[in-house]
Amino acid sequence: MSAKISSYETAEIRGPKLAFNLTPENCGRMLKRSKRLLVVVGGDALKMKIDDGVDVPEVAVRLARSLGGTIVASPGVFKAFQGVSAVKLINMGLEDAVNRLKDESWKGFDGMGGYDMAVFIGGLYYFQSMMLSTLKHFAPNQKTISLDRFYHPNATFSLENLTPDKWKAGLDAMLQLLEEKK
Repeated sequence: MSAKISSYETAEIRGPKLAFNLTPENCGRMLKRSKRLLVVVGGDALKMKIDDGVDVPEVAVRLARSLGGTIVASPGVFKAFQGVSAVKLINMGLEDAVNRLKDESWKGFDGMGGYDMAVFIGGLYYFQSMMLSTLKHFAPNQKTISLDRFYHPNATFSLENLTPDKWKAGLDAMLQLLEEKK
């Protein structure tokens, strides 16, 4: 945790527990250690391709394929995943996904058990922040990573505030690390 990192939203009120700052390379190493990965893609994902030059659905698919994860896409962005194969894909609102992650007795979308790591990317900042805050307070054992361009203090781990170029380069480096042969 770094004292120099501040949230993207200056009015965001957070508790004393802040997200640990990750570099994309460290994030890749951490994700490699996850046993069951859930990638949660928010409704702002398509806008990020236009604004920042990052194809968030492609990043989510490459991430899920390399680690055998499941993708939960919000209904507004789900059509971007049609035609994708070899990845378990769920069309669900983020509130429902977060409510399921809160439930300790939930067995996952495949009935094989809960997810040890949930990666959030492509959500509206203020909405995703509230979803991460919900998990921080009501599912303290659920590890979350925010791969968005802006620091999310309510995640367990988050990238720092990055320029679009640094964000894109960092995601590419992380995906190359994950896709390397073991």
